[in-house]
Amino acid sequence: MKTFKKVSQHLVSGIFLSLLIVFAIASCKSGKPEDNPNNKAALEEIRKEPKVVEAMMNDTDVLYVSVYDDGTRRDGYASYICQILKEHSSTISRVKVMKAGSTNDPNKDNAYGVLLGESFCK
Repeated sequence: MKTFKKVSQHLVSGIFLSLLIVFAIASCKSGKPEDNPNNKAALEEIRKEPKVVEAMMNDTDVLYVSVYDDGTRRDGYASYICQILKEHSSTISRVKVMKAGSTNDPNKDNAYGVLLGESFCK
């Protein structure tokens, strides 16, 4: 009888663990940010902005927006871009405004170039 009880306890524990893993996997984000229709719609609108030279998102939910450098910080502009993302219910969580054409600049912050401003959207 004790063996049956132990086996049934292990079986119940195994089923519980399996269900937990299934729910954990199901709750993870699937796909790339650019595959999300809300992100696509937001990106289309952002690319129409007069100041935007280019806009692209990466797999870590960061939107990189390149603009021409006028010598000012662009944190406010990054916040404005966050508002557009929110209007579209985008999953993007951060905007980085980069200096256009600065990918080879010796002062670049990352592979996308020189950072002019940024904002966390959520």
